[in-house]
Amino acid sequence: MKRVIPYWEKGADWSRESFSIRRLQSHAPIEATEIPQAVLPMYSFLYLLGGEVLADIDGKNCLIRGGQFLMIPDHMPFTVHYFMDIVGYTGTFTLSFLREANYPCLTCGKPVFHTFWFDGATMMGELFDRIVTAYARGDDGYIVRAFDLMLYSLEFPASGKTHPTVNRFMELIFDRSVPMDSVSGYAAKVGISPSYLNKLVRTETRHSAMEWVEIARVNWAKTLLKDRDRSIADVSYAIGIEDPSYFTRFFRKYTRMTPSEFRKEAALRPDIQVTDLL
Repeated sequence: MKRVIPYWEKGADWSRESFSIRRLQSHAPIEATEIPQAVLPMYSFLYLLGGEVLADIDGKNCLIRGGQFLMIPDHMPFTVHYFMDIVGYTGTFTLSFLREANYPCLTCGKPVFHTFWFDGATMMGELFDRIVTAYARGDDGYIVRAFDLMLYSLEFPASGKTHPTVNRFMELIFDRSVPMDSVSGYAAKVGISPSYLNKLVRTETRHSAMEWVEIARVNWAKTLLKDRDRSIADVSYAIGIEDPSYFTRFFRKYTRMTPSEFRKEAALRPDIQVTDLL
């Protein structure tokens, strides 16, 4: 199997890469996001069989779930904010790798988001599985033919962008320069009532506003806990929980570990936050 270069790897030489693909599988409850923002000199793609990923693409949030495909143009910045229980495929390609570059979805200059339903989703999963096999044996001809079939079936531009108010809410909860707040506090910041914010967020994402706040808190807590100079109480206060004992219960609910246990495991496994996304 060829080695796929993670996009955050320092000093990666992209000049020799024209195509890459890998399988994704992560069943961790919630991982902290420490993958840096990327601006790649090639197209990136993600197809999920299950789970969900929240990504910021050129300043706009996009939520991807099972049966959905996302493609990001070259040189467009993106960041992964959150993911859970992901199973699928991800990779990169250059336009020069393909047989032609005039596919409608590649000429729009925008992210492409497409939902495959039922049999279509199954077919895409089988197609990507065959592409992985072809990549392992160096069969570029099959990969090009498979991408030709897929690219002509895609919608464009991306339709997975969230409502502007929900997008602003997401930006606030994942912005580490903004103190963590309650749902009511975030509702005030975006200028609507908490109940209407919750309705919008649930309609757009199928999660409540509170669930997203808790996801963001756990992600941020995991990052802070890796700094052993910070006390657990300090981490609790930093994510907006004033009672450290409640923070321990809250953290265990999502990670099945206490903050102390997570800190010990993180020290033993420095790569605990590293994923294979994009």
